[in-house]
Amino acid sequence: MAGLDSNTKLALLYFPIGGRAEAIRLTAAAGKIPFTNKVFTFPEFMDIKNDIEMLPLGQVPVLQMETDGKKSVITQSSAILRYFGKLGGLYPSDEVDALQVDSFLALLEDLLKPLVMTVGGAVRSLVSETEWTGEEKIEIRKRWMESSLPKFLGLVEKTLKGSESGWLVGESVTIADISWYTDLKWISGGILDGIPSTVFDDYPNIKALMERVEAVDGIEKWMGKYSKPYSTFEYEP
Repeated sequence: MAGLDSNTKLALLYFPIGGRAEAIRLTAAAGKIPFTNKVFTFPEFMDIKNDIEMLPLGQVPVLQMETDGKKSVITQSSAILRYFGKLGGLYPSDEVDALQVDSFLALLEDLLKPLVMTVGGAVRSLVSETEWTGEEKIEIRKRWMESSLPKFLGLVEKTLKGSESGWLVGESVTIADISWYTDLKWISGGILDGIPSTVFDDYPNIKALMERVEAVDGIEKWMGKYSKPYSTFEYEP
């Protein structure tokens, strides 16, 4: 691990699920970054949602940082992920490699947008004043699997096929690999109506990448020790 002041304490606040914090947690595990995994239930979240000192935007995850008594709160999961990646050596120092990592992170975000909207709902996503029915959500996801999925996964599959290391960028795991793993694991987890757990069967190199991420030493140990729903605990590599 590089870059973390020994006097700095980190606490990641989120729900006890994987969600938008999971890639950050697994990056900490792979990069051997000590932090407090602080979780709360949804009712507990509603009680503190309007506390702008704790949750400046009323949303999570957030990262609480304290160094020599000075405290700060960082919002936005992508920023926190990159910070952890830099601390743990999972974000390239080479500018071109970093560009490629950022590109894969942006590709993932574009892939997920329509799907995430079906989870959040039409009203919350500001696309309609009436909510989608269950059948409408499934139809949107069907179109997503037929159009967006082949487009984006095709590029990732091609990249991995040509990769001598088996990773998306460079010779070792990066936050790009971990982010794709966590979100693809969610997509194929059988919890989204209309999306089968076999959705990635036509992408052998992507499935191999997911297995490689799970085999990363720190991540394998994390998965062997912690299970969802998470509790609040101090993570010490």
